Amino acid sequence: MSVKDDLRALARSPRELWIIYAMKLLESVAYFTVYTLLAIFLTDDHGFTDTEAGGVAGTWLTAISLVVFISGFVADAMGVRRALLVAALSTAVGRGLLTFAGDTMGIYTALVLSVWGIACMKPTMNAAVRAYTTPATVSFAFSLYYVVMNLGSLSQGPLITEFREWFKAGHDVAGVHLSSSQMVFLVGFACSVVNVGLASLLRDAAAPASPQANPLVIAREVMKARSFWLFMAFVALLTMVRLVFQHAHLTWPKYSLRAFGEDFPFAWYWSINPAMIIVLTPIVTALTRHMRPYPVIVIGAILSSLSVFAMALSTTITASVVFIVTLSLGEALWSPRLYEYTATIAPRGRESSYMGLAEVPLFLAKPVVGFFSGWALTRWMPEEGARNPETMWLVIGLMTIAAPVAMLFLRRRIEAPATEQA
Repeated sequence: MSVKDDLRALARSPRELWIIYAMKLLESVAYFTVYTLLAIFLTDDHGFTDTEAGGVAGTWLTAISLVVFISGFVADAMGVRRALLVAALSTAVGRGLLTFAGDTMGIYTALVLSVWGIACMKPTMNAAVRAYTTPATVSFAFSLYYVVMNLGSLSQGPLITEFREWFKAGHDVAGVHLSSSQMVFLVGFACSVVNVGLASLLRDAAAPASPQANPLVIAREVMKARSFWLFMAFVALLTMVRLVFQHAHLTWPKYSLRAFGEDFPFAWYWSINPAMIIVLTPIVTALTRHMRPYPVIVIGAILSSLSVFAMALSTTITASVVFIVTLSLGEALWSPRLYEYTATIAPRGRESSYMGLAEVPLFLAKPVVGFFSGWALTRWMPEEGARNPETMWLVIGLMTIAAPVAMLFLRRRIEAPATEQA
């Protein structure tokens, strides 16, 4: 089938699928702008040190991952519509407070209130794509879903770069003086408000797979399956690769501003990543649709892991571009197939639970990245003093490459049994 045939088949899907795509686009705009700017906002606007800002960001990301673990069961019990409506309200309230927060307590409150919404949207929207598609359209549907997410991510380049220039001195909104970062957060708040309206238009695809609506019952049921634990082993190995993206949003922006100057348009350069994903994902999906997910994911993981070594060899803009390009090539291979694999291996009505539990390894590792990022910048790339960024990226690269190496050695143990159970 061609991309045109895939689109024609997908066009016959329920309208809810297209609402989910719209919500994913808006949520991506809101999430990635806050994600990218949070540490910079804390340092520039509120005087946090690198370690303190990294600690706050790492704690916030950890809380999201922990709640994702719980929210999958709750979402399966509630149904897609109710789960997404509550999640959209949570993100709207949290991002609204973050936009107008005047002190650190306001920031902490805003981040806490946004956690449930961000966490619940992740597995529930993924599960919704599976629920509103057929076996014939699911692969391309997840490919398009990933493209939509990256369209939202792509917006952060012009949005952050231009707002940092236009509102360098801040801007008054509703009688409150907002910094350039908060003006960006205002856009995310507006996106979240629109998502509340979109969520209210949804209809649930089907009833849960079993009559019980108790999240604890669902949790016990899911954890009995051998296929789930094989899948968890697979996801655990991928966690180290996924952490490269944490460093791309927490470590690389500050690194680039200190290496190339405070006016370096880091967000524009990072836009190379979503732009490449938008173009490559449909092509890669078409070329690899008949391949098993495991080898495709492993090849992509190797590329993503190797990307960091470009900056270990050279502290230049060119090296950073090589990092982003190589990382993006790998991501286009492994990430969409992981979405598809997770959703299709799960029993009907339990997709959100699988999506949520798949975040557990990342939950365990995120605080390490948050605190390590701040510590590494202080140690090897401080605002003032001697710098050795090549060592910083070498250490990160060595930590990352171990995962795909292990995936190669353990392929026979993980892939075949998981395929039998799927």
